[in-house]
Amino acid sequence: MSRQVIYLGPDRTQFEVRCDACVADVQRVGAIMAGGTVVEGSLRRDVDVGFRTCRRGHRILVRRVRMPSPTTFSAA
Repeated sequence: MSRQVIYLGPDRTQFEVRCDACVADVQRVGAIMAGGTVVEGSLRRDVDVGFRTCRRGHRILVRRVRMPSPTTFSAA
């Protein structure tokens, strides 16, 4: 399974997502899990990359997506 990446916009700091690896484990094994698949966290606005680990130990990459500044075109 590939690494899970959470992408946050330039102004967003909080996130809450399901751990893809936990969901895949449940689907593959058919196990019943009580929680542990939801990952919550935050990333400060001045930080571009972070990591989070779910309760079962799966590591998740958190990346900030910076929007390019708008370019102004002048009429010639």
